[in-house]
Amino acid sequence: MLKFGRLSLLILCIHVGLFFGVSYAWENFPASSFLQFSASLLSFIWLAQAHRSSVPALKKFWFLLGGGMLLYTISNAIWFFFQMTGKETLIINLTDVLWIAAYSFFLAALLVKTRKMSTSYSPQAYIFNIFIYMITSAAVSIHYLITPVLQLTNDSLIITIFMMVYPILNLSIIFLITIMYYLMKSSKEKDMLLFLIIGFFLQIIADSFYAYLSSSGAYYEGHPVDVLWIIAILFIGFAASHKKSAPASSGITIKNPFEEKEFIFPYSSMLILAPLVMHSYEWKFNALTIGLWITFVMTIGRQLIIINKNNNLMKEYRYLAYHDPLTGLKNRVRFQESLKKLLNRTTIQSLSVLLIDLDRFKVVNDTLGHQTGDRILMETANRIRSTIGKRGEVYRLGGDEFVIIHPDASEETSAKLAQSILDTFQQPFDVKGYTINLTPSIGISLFPGNGRNDEELLKTADAAMYVAKESGKNSFRFYNQQLDQTLARKLAIENELRRAISGNQFSLVYQPKFHLVNGEITGVEALLRWKHPDLGWISPAEFIPVAEETGQIVSIGEWVLKEACLQNKRWQETGQFTQRISVNVSVLQLQQENFLKIVQSTLEESKLDPSFLELEITESIMQNISHSLTILHSLKGLGIQTSIDDFGTGYSSLHILQKLPIDTIKIDKSFIDEMEQADQRSMVKMIIDLGHHLDLNVVAEGIETESQRKLLMHFDCNIGQGYLYSKPLCADDFEKRFIAKASLI
Repeated sequence: MLKFGRLSLLILCIHVGLFFGVSYAWENFPASSFLQFSASLLSFIWLAQAHRSSVPALKKFWFLLGGGMLLYTISNAIWFFFQMTGKETLIINLTDVLWIAAYSFFLAALLVKTRKMSTSYSPQAYIFNIFIYMITSAAVSIHYLITPVLQLTNDSLIITIFMMVYPILNLSIIFLITIMYYLMKSSKEKDMLLFLIIGFFLQIIADSFYAYLSSSGAYYEGHPVDVLWIIAILFIGFAASHKKSAPASSGITIKNPFEEKEFIFPYSSMLILAPLVMHSYEWKFNALTIGLWITFVMTIGRQLIIINKNNNLMKEYRYLAYHDPLTGLKNRVRFQESLKKLLNRTTIQSLSVLLIDLDRFKVVNDTLGHQTGDRILMETANRIRSTIGKRGEVYRLGGDEFVIIHPDASEETSAKLAQSILDTFQQPFDVKGYTINLTPSIGISLFPGNGRNDEELLKTADAAMYVAKESGKNSFRFYNQQLDQTLARKLAIENELRRAISGNQFSLVYQPKFHLVNGEITGVEALLRWKHPDLGWISPAEFIPVAEETGQIVSIGEWVLKEACLQNKRWQETGQFTQRISVNVSVLQLQQENFLKIVQSTLEESKLDPSFLELEITESIMQNISHSLTILHSLKGLGIQTSIDDFGTGYSSLHILQKLPIDTIKIDKSFIDEMEQADQRSMVKMIIDLGHHLDLNVVAEGIETESQRKLLMHFDCNIGQGYLYSKPLCADDFEKRFIAKASLI
């Protein structure tokens, strides 16, 4: 892309307009020389400014370029003076010497710049293209420029050498700007370099046309070729005025027609050279030349097609390197690059990073299949993209995580954006006949308060998102100092968990289950508690997720299973308690290869009959249904009962549920709490009816009021547990209250 600022565009139009206007209005006025002087003077001023403001490493380049433009300006001024005064000039005069000196400075500047660029980016990959292009340029120059010049010099050695310097310098400049064109694709100075390359290219074209026209006697003052010199000089000056960055809000932008198509250069060179060769033979065709031309064109055409396909393939690879193939959004790599680029701008005052994670997406993905999950991710990307509009850029980091960069953002605007995203997800997803309610949790970090680089901002946004999930999901949270305390406590819990078992900090409490009609105890659930010597009592809702996240739940679960079995065996030995004990098992435990061996060895060690053990597993068991079925059938073969805990909070597939060899479903407490609402009441009844239809026991958790108990009985739910009957009790208190008396009066 070539970006013209408004001022640059105005100056260019004025010079071109004056050239044609003055040339036709005042035939005796040397408009071409005057405008070349004017353009070179402006360019020199820009180059001098660039030299003063550049870093030390680039001062030499701008000095040489500015020195060449100064000599060029002086030579144009002298030439304009000669034309105005009508003074006769020699074949070789002062202006020619100054022009050659100026070109020498230009060549030196380009050499310095090219050498510096080639230390970072090697031109070896393009050396073949450059070599072919230079052969073509040299052949054309020798035939059309150098040879006619030699014929006009009348064998004068000094004049011959002097006149030969022009094409040699031009060829050298062509060579350097060709290399520079290939190297600039990896440079941060693309705008500046493109102006420079175009400027010198037009300069060489103008020189070549002038030499050809002069040798054929067709050149005259004010010839249209002169305008190329004016434009070329201005473009070199534009390179200096755009050396930092081109204005984005004014002027025009012209797309580089050769971008990503540089492979055509050597072939276009051959296609140009071939007709020129035929022209030199006065277009004498015969069967051989016709056959040669056909095979030549067909070979080049086939090669161009192959190269174009390869070029498109490389474009696709580059696209995939920076984009997510599923959603079409930019990926994590581009997110990091974009955020770094924004943060490196000196004008950036504020921005926010919004990290979005879909709540319980994994359950949907595992129960309904990856194709359904992919459809949801694509729809999620569309919803977020349409919601934020031009307020920011959305990226997919991976999985169900998306992130938004919101430039020039305040806490207020970020909150509004987050809320608008939450509102978008109030509409359920409709995929393959499933109506799926998914909500996002959003964490927000602000620059510069919450981080000064991409890693810090993403980390703090992730911490805020974690808190949003812990706070009930479907919400957004800003990162603040309080989150530091939350994260510090989480880290402390993670570290202390490792010492909890060996330090005898864990204990079990027991909550009985009752028959809702006759009040008899039907079983007991073992629940884990943790009392840390310094942190005090820590809620299971706080440490269980940390244990699952770190994998420590496996060893903790083994301890719970062993202690519960031993305790139940002790109670049974009294002869007054013969009920089944329920133990919660994490899916991570279930996925362990040695899980069945651990259960068997625990039963053998405790000497507990398998029929007195029930394992409670959450609905996420369905995430690996083939493995889960194998484990559940094995447990049933041992005589152990199993139940689905917190039923109704996930996305159970009824097709899979009826195949599971389970004995019980437990209605989650959240449904019982809201039973008095009509919609929740119907949901509870539906779950109870489903359980009976599948010939399963149904247990209601969290019963706290008499009205809840009566409604459950009315819906034919016969077993329940909750504070209405008893809170969880330590082993001693449970013995005192229930072991001696196995039924509730």
